[in-house]
Amino acid sequence: MLFLVLTMKLPLSCFFATLSILSSCSVAPLPADTALLSSASSEELRVMTFNIRYGTAPDGPNHWLLRQDRVLDTIRAESPHILAIQEGLAFQMTFLKEHLPEYLALGQHRDGGKRGEFSGLLVDEAVLEILDSGQFWLSATPETLGSRGWDAALPRTAVWARLRWRAVRNGEASAAHEFLVLGTHLDHRGKEARLQSALLIQRRMEGLANGIPVLLMGDFNVAPEDPPMQVFQEAGFQSAVLLHDSAAAGSGTFHSFRGHETGRQIDHIWVSPGWNIQVAEILRPRFDGRSPSDHDPVFARFGLAPH
Repeated sequence: MLFLVLTMKLPLSCFFATLSILSSCSVAPLPADTALLSSASSEELRVMTFNIRYGTAPDGPNHWLLRQDRVLDTIRAESPHILAIQEGLAFQMTFLKEHLPEYLALGQHRDGGKRGEFSGLLVDEAVLEILDSGQFWLSATPETLGSRGWDAALPRTAVWARLRWRAVRNGEASAAHEFLVLGTHLDHRGKEARLQSALLIQRRMEGLANGIPVLLMGDFNVAPEDPPMQVFQEAGFQSAVLLHDSAAAGSGTFHSFRGHETGRQIDHIWVSPGWNIQVAEILRPRFDGRSPSDHDPVFARFGLAPH
């Protein structure tokens, strides 16, 4: 099954140089009886964000070729319907494509096409209908492919998709409810870039969501209490993990392959109000004491109501 670049079923080497410019507007409050958020759920939505560590890093015993199967097993263990990937180089994405053919990829790598790291979305299209999708760069010129913003060390992007659950009734697929998901990776050095990127993402989400539920996932390179994340909290978003388990406040996601659980919590799943969270946690996959990446993935499962 071919990966997608944005909304086209094309090879990853094909890409668009420009994306439509979206204007800002306020998100309408979600109705209290929104069916997608009902606690009377008969189906579930599984999502994960996972920084897989770029495969050319000189990581010695944690080199990609020695841990690629661990990454694969970690993903397969949870079988997310949506997977936000960060730091995926072209050969890593090819490996995932070969072993996880059920997913379609949305988004280009950060330098365009297959150049640079991938921080887009993988979507199980058998479960979710892709209604629309797009990508923008985290810079003052977000439609400019490969553009770098403010004091960022590297180009960064955000990839979004408007999705609809393919509910199955009596063996026939039928349209269910829509929601918006966005995956990103904020810069690791640029303090101003992280703040401005968060503001840009929030403006774009407001224009794209138009009242439907939203999931925001990725490696944000900051903790929940830091200013860039306050941008989302002030807009009504909450950390799925902390909302589900407040005791997780002291848990980290970045551990530099050391496997400890008390590092920085910089990988997040943010949710707009009302999602029916069944499970939300930082996963701790260990294989004979070794981690699949220098980040632990974050996973969440949400209840979906019948159509």
